[in-house]
Parts: sequence; C-alpha cells; structure tokens
Amino acid sequence: MHRACVGIFLVISIIAVGCKHDAATPMASAAESTAPIPPIAPSPVVSAAPTPNPSSESATLTADAAVEQVKLGPVHKLVVRDLEGNDVALSKFAGRPMIIEIWASWCGPCRVNRANVHALKGTMPERVAVIGVSVDTGAGLVKNFLKSNAANEAEFMSTPDFMDFIRRINASSSIPKTLYVDSKGRVVDLAEGTQSVKWLAAMAKNLK
Repeated sequence: MHRACVGIFLVISIIAVGCKHDAATPMASAAESTAPIPPIAPSPVVSAAPTPNPSSESATLTADAAVEQVKLGPVHKLVVRDLEGNDVALSKFAGRPMIIEIWASWCGPCRVNRANVHALKGTMPERVAVIGVSVDTGAGLVKNFLKSNAANEAEFMSTPDFMDFIRRINASSSIPKTLYVDSKGRVVDLAEGTQSVKWLAAMAKNLK
C-alpha cells in the first residue's frame, strides 16, 4: 500500500512538471504563422538590341529602286508627255519589251495599224507594253479619238527629243512608224508603214 502511493505521487509530480514547462514556452500566435512572405524584387529586364534582318531590309525596296537596278537603255532615257501634259520617262517600262506606235488621229494608215495591234488582244504576251505616241498638235485630238476607238496600254504625246531620236534612226517624216524595243531599252527595229497582224504577233512573241 505504501509503495502504490509512492508510485502515484511520482506520476503526478512528472505530469505537473510537464505542464509547467509547456506554459513557459508559448506557441506562436496565429497571426505570426500566417504572415505573408515578403515579395522578392524582380530582376531588371534587359532588352536585347534588335538584330538587323537583311531580308526585311531588302524587302523594303520601292518600285523606283527596283527600276534603278535595271540598266537603262537608250529608249528608257526618252521622255514623252501624258494626255494631261505631264512628262513621263519611258524608264517606267524598264524590264518590259515595248511596241511603240508613232501615229496621228488624222492618219488613215495609222488607224489601220492600231486596229491590227488591237486584233491581237488576248494573244499579245502580257510582258509586252503596247504604247501609242501621237504626233497630233494637241492632246484633245487624241482624247476625242479614244472616245470611240480602243486605247493602248498607254497613250502619250511626242516630244521634240523623242522625235529627234526617231529621226536619227529613220529620217522619213511619214507615219505610221512602229518602234520595237527589247526589255533592256534597245531598239530592235523601226518599221515604217502598216504592220500586218501576223508580223506584229511574230515580233511580240520574239521580243525579250
């Protein structure tokens, strides 16, 4: 009986000491356990310098720059006038063969020649530019003619420099004349008189 009481006393003493130790070490408050983690300052972003892209730079070439890259021939250096009186350089057609009709609205054979050219509509190679250069005294005469007749891809008025160039090849003052020009602006032929449909088709096919 005495031993049992001593054992019980020891157990009670151990429990009491444990409770006292726990009370001396308070638990962290709920607020402390849920405190937010301080944000980490982001590293500064350093943008890399853009790398030049040669392909994108070359893609920005304008049509004018592309024409400059083509070596211009004698005909490309000629200037004519549009029907509004503005100067137009034939370098506009650089890279394309040209069939240039030198004509006038009052000229019967010129009308036949134009009709033969237009008879090839639909079969004329698209690469070939068909151009009319009138020697009429005014653009109004050409405009009136075109009200009831088919127009070429481009219609211009002649200039003194243009006609001087033609006279250096063929001094005759007769019309129509048909100037055949290759894509490099060189004269292939300057034919005088009405051109047959067959001949026009052959020349258009062989102009490069």
